[in-house]
Amino acid sequence: MHTHTPDGSCGAPSFRGLLSCPRCGSVGQPVPRETVARFAPDHLEALGAGEIRFCPDPRCIATYYSPTGAWVDKAVLPVRIGLKESEGPRPLCTCFGHSYESLAAEYRATGAISAVIQVGAQARAGACRCAETNPQGVCCLTEMRKAVLAVQNLPAHPPREPIDGCSTCADPGGCASCG
Repeated sequence: MHTHTPDGSCGAPSFRGLLSCPRCGSVGQPVPRETVARFAPDHLEALGAGEIRFCPDPRCIATYYSPTGAWVDKAVLPVRIGLKESEGPRPLCTCFGHSYESLAAEYRATGAISAVIQVGAQARAGACRCAETNPQGVCCLTEMRKAVLAVQNLPAHPPREPIDGCSTCADPGGCASCG
């Protein structure tokens, strides 16, 4: 039976609602059940039989959640989740021990960060164990790249260059686009 709420909207949960964190509304990526069983074994049954997702919002205390609305507080996990921590150490790569702080220290000391290249090489060589050691159940390289940009104080998405070379009318003589 299909019902509607008093305001006329559909009473069924939206597809987005099924995918979003019940605490903050962020849409996370699916996490292998084996990963959740490793980091939150006492909460696996409460999450139910459906797909489990990882909440990507750094401010949200939920780590894992399910379409039933059940969620797991980050405080019950036996490890720190770097993107959800505001103070160090903030782990990034659980396989090789890199943290936000270690990337920042390398950058201060050398002006460069080689950890991402090293981890990428290890991943290609099959030496990573992310599904076993990372609470997100995925490769850490995406989070490491974001951390490198943050350490270097660079924007996540650099501004796009104008197609015709116009620097938004900085030239007092004008250009082909704006005269």
